[in-house]
Amino acid sequence: MKKWLILGVLLAAGALTSCGLDVGFKPYYKVNLTPDAWGFAVQNGELTVVGNLAQVLVSPGAPEGVLERVEVHYLDGAGQEIDPGDSTYTANVSVPIPPGIVCPASDGGTQQCTKSSADWEYGWALSEPFEFSLDGKIAAMMYQAFLNNANHLDWHARVVFYARTSGGRAVQWEQDIKILFPLEAQ
Repeated sequence: MKKWLILGVLLAAGALTSCGLDVGFKPYYKVNLTPDAWGFAVQNGELTVVGNLAQVLVSPGAPEGVLERVEVHYLDGAGQEIDPGDSTYTANVSVPIPPGIVCPASDGGTQQCTKSSADWEYGWALSEPFEFSLDGKIAAMMYQAFLNNANHLDWHARVVFYARTSGGRAVQWEQDIKILFPLEAQ
């Protein structure tokens, strides 16, 4: 009897989730970067951090929300903090996240819309782009390590994103971002 109850609860949660209700069983959001890594270039001794644009990728049926905060931890290849006590960056942001709902567009693709639109369907959506790039201090530290003949620089950032859905649910997720040298602007 207990197995049937558990199965019933799981089926009900799956049905509610597929209807777009915020019950918390699936990852809603991911951040895409352009270019897809952080990095910098050095030309004539001058270090230039490559600027990145980021967008929140929204899964089909996910609720709308707001990206509220980012927390960036800079780590070496062994997973250790690059500059202990001083290599964590936190920022409050306010990036609106659209719902995972789309409508057909005149060019054959899709466009963002709402459930009040006549021909809406669940689909992948993107937030408006926002700037999100490597900290210049970390780039300078990595370049200095390179000049000091560091064998292998496998540095990356572990980013924790904090968002709140339109239903008031706090959502957070982690993503690793590779740090490359040299990285040219696209």
